[in-house]
Amino acid sequence: MNSNAISLSNVTVANSTYTGLTLERSLVTIKNNLIFKNNTGVVGGGLAINDSSRLIVSSSANLEFIDNHASYKGGGIYVEASTLSDIKLMTPNMPLTLINNSAGLVGGDMYGLYKLPYDNQFKLIHIGLTSTSDAQKICSCDPHTTTSYKNYEKKRSDQHIYPGQALKLNVALFGYDYFRSLTSTDGTVQVYNSTGNLLSQTHIPNTCSLIEYTPKLTQTGYKSYLVISSSISSMDTRIIFNFIVNECPIGFRLDKSQGSCTCSQSLSRENVTCDINTLNITHNGLLWIGTYHTTTPFNANATNPNACIINEDCLLYCSPNPVTFKLNHTDTQCVDNRGHRMCGSCTEGYSLLMGSNKCGQCHNNYMMIAWIALFAVMGVLLVVLLIALNLTVSVGTLNGLLFYANIVKLYEPVFSRKGALPVLSQVISWINLDFGF
Repeated sequence: MNSNAISLSNVTVANSTYTGLTLERSLVTIKNNLIFKNNTGVVGGGLAINDSSRLIVSSSANLEFIDNHASYKGGGIYVEASTLSDIKLMTPNMPLTLINNSAGLVGGDMYGLYKLPYDNQFKLIHIGLTSTSDAQKICSCDPHTTTSYKNYEKKRSDQHIYPGQALKLNVALFGYDYFRSLTSTDGTVQVYNSTGNLLSQTHIPNTCSLIEYTPKLTQTGYKSYLVISSSISSMDTRIIFNFIVNECPIGFRLDKSQGSCTCSQSLSRENVTCDINTLNITHNGLLWIGTYHTTTPFNANATNPNACIINEDCLLYCSPNPVTFKLNHTDTQCVDNRGHRMCGSCTEGYSLLMGSNKCGQCHNNYMMIAWIALFAVMGVLLVVLLIALNLTVSVGTLNGLLFYANIVKLYEPVFSRKGALPVLSQVISWINLDFGF
């Protein structure tokens, strides 16, 4: 409806698949009954008051909203407060019935109706009234608790980031219900920098929602802030969000052209990538990257520009498959339970198996004594075998056998990385007097 002035009396709007009645730049007076039943719209199921329109309720009027639905907001009544649209009561305590109205997101019965004077209110007839309005306040929140104005986070610690990492803040928007209590609502959240420039804007629902922004940073070691605001600019709708920019962690350097921490010069090579958000380093395998002192524990986000980084090809004991790891956990690059620098030793709780290049779990002391006794017996049996077969050094057969056995043993990790010939490997180990199993 688009009219300068119109009067309605004894009107029933029912079963409409659009908003029952929409006012645009209109002045409408309700003389008597105005009833909305079973209407469906997007913004405003029964009645939508837009574009600076005004609905005047006379002293003899009666308003009823029953079983209306809006797929977005304002199931019964929607008032576009941003354009100063409103409802005016000629006398207080006019009857307003709201029963079984609903909305897809917010304002099941009413949306945007909260500015009526305290001494000139409707006499509500309702069952579980639900209403809210456009965002009037913005607060930081905890996504693991119920979203309510009472539960908002009053204190926020400064957030530490590296260049290239996203700043993250959970926020919630609150509007006023009919009784002017704060209830959750949806709206647009805007992010401004310290100089007041708009950086981004995001629409969030009526829940505690995550806002992310990744600034492009060209320097480190300083403190700054962002302003998080709803679309209504007032001091109550702003959050000052402080953050500190740290130096890039070990293995990363600041690339000013990207405004982000990337692989340091010691890590830069083909097929090596660094992710500052997860602090992960990825390569295609057969490569070992790590610090020189692998036995010294440190946090993955530690900063030390003078840290010694090793970045070398690793054909033995390193995984041939793509690997993703952090610099404080380089053992991920190794296979066969190996670890430490260049995968050169067994990880904690493992030891090198006799007759093998693999690492196995250490057994208890009694088991070790049993193995030693077994090896002692087998040593005696080997000497008896050599004498019985006349495999002496003077014959020459033993020299040749030992020579070729040692050559094969030396290159065994190259010929058979995964122990594809376990029987041959065991025989070679025995010839070399290595009686492992």
